[in-house]
Amino acid sequence: MRRALRLLALETGLLLRERLTWAIFAALFVALIIGAQTGASRVALERATLARAAAAEAAAVTAAREAHARYARPTPVTVNYWQDPTHAFGYMTQFLTVHAVKPPTPLAALATGQSDVQPMLLRMNFGFGTVFDDVEYELGAAAKLKLGAFDLAFVLVALVPLCVIALAGGRLSSEHDSGTLRLIAAQPIGPRAVAGAKFGAVAGIAVPVILAETGLALLATGAVTDGPGVAAMLAWLAALLAASILLWVAACALVATLWRGAVASLSILVLAWTLLTVAVPGAASIATDRLVAQPSRIAAIDASRQAQDAFYNGGTGPRLTAEWLARIPGGAARPDLRDAPEIKRLARDAYYDAELAPHRAAFRSYEAAVAATSRWLALLSPATALDLALQGAAGTDAGRHAAFLASAAEYRHSLRRFFEPRIVAQALNPVPVCDGCRARLDFDAYDAVPRFEAAPAARSGQEYTLGALAVLLALGLVLALCARARLKAWPA
Repeated sequence: MRRALRLLALETGLLLRERLTWAIFAALFVALIIGAQTGASRVALERATLARAAAAEAAAVTAAREAHARYARPTPVTVNYWQDPTHAFGYMTQFLTVHAVKPPTPLAALATGQSDVQPMLLRMNFGFGTVFDDVEYELGAAAKLKLGAFDLAFVLVALVPLCVIALAGGRLSSEHDSGTLRLIAAQPIGPRAVAGAKFGAVAGIAVPVILAETGLALLATGAVTDGPGVAAMLAWLAALLAASILLWVAACALVATLWRGAVASLSILVLAWTLLTVAVPGAASIATDRLVAQPSRIAAIDASRQAQDAFYNGGTGPRLTAEWLARIPGGAARPDLRDAPEIKRLARDAYYDAELAPHRAAFRSYEAAVAATSRWLALLSPATALDLALQGAAGTDAGRHAAFLASAAEYRHSLRRFFEPRIVAQALNPVPVCDGCRARLDFDAYDAVPRFEAAPAARSGQEYTLGALAVLLALGLVLALCARARLKAWPA
């Protein structure tokens, strides 16, 4: 044991004295800084967008209050419902400015994930413009989306393994090329002790240095903000990153036991990195598309068109309006309301929602199935497992976005439940307004309009991290045991 520890100390000192070691760590630190800054900039942009949306909501309420005060005075000007924010129906259909939002989490800068191409806020509206829940896309440059984001997740998933390969890929194999391996084998020490010292030195240096550089990059860029559970999640992610580093050190040790020389060892390791980081994720994406049948957006749009045509041109509109009005308490006694714009609109929207409900449910089921399938397929590769854990911790994974779309749809229903009774009550029993006032003046409950409650995303992140940690530790242990078995004796 004393000889093994002394050999480990010698290998550690030798590794620390090599200029290549610090050149690799320096380049990695620069990449970590750039990746963390990319994530921090994206999060800052998202928060600015949400702030603008909140300002637009406040401005809409202020304008409605000013209109209420202005319209409370007699005027000869005719105010139609689409110009009247003091009317519950006019305000809901024309002036309502509220959003369902997916705010960035304290760790959102770690990974870009789904927020690259999917909306983080949805303006609530009603009627024929709501075929799909995810209607507000700002794709940006297509070439940039194709290349992906150079964020912290990319550095940790793709570049850290390459750094480990550069540090450990030639260990023990270079001695084989130079002939030094014969001299080492002639000494009274076994191959396991020599390999343990060489690769143990790499692990002992790479793990603390890379973890420290990652932490410094996050601190320097302000990419992480404080919040409940953030410290615990960062600790789990640090353990996951350490497990990823150790896995690639074990892979380097196993490849070295092939005794093919440094060039062959590095070539094999780079090919393995390409397979696990590029080929397997691509195959998993193709498999997800094959395993989960996507509903047709064209069919949903066509169903929307048919619903519009049936209501307005098929002669069913008056009948559906009468049927809807008959279900309202006191509505059957008011056939004169069948031509009222608000009653026709509410009846139309109810019919439209019923016709489109199967399509919307199919898309929500598809999004949930894609998230679940992607989660299991990600465990096929350490790269995708680590990436999924980072997205889960950041709250940018597909599962959170599917939950966001579902909650946005429920929020739209809650708004309808809020406005519809007020609209119907005013239609059945109009509230008189001041003499000469042309506005309705029947709605001023602007502060009572339901607000969207964003759901947290911490639990899924912890689940993903624990699952990925188990996979990486198990795979690393298997590689280490295989390398140990092959190092039973020196090669002939």
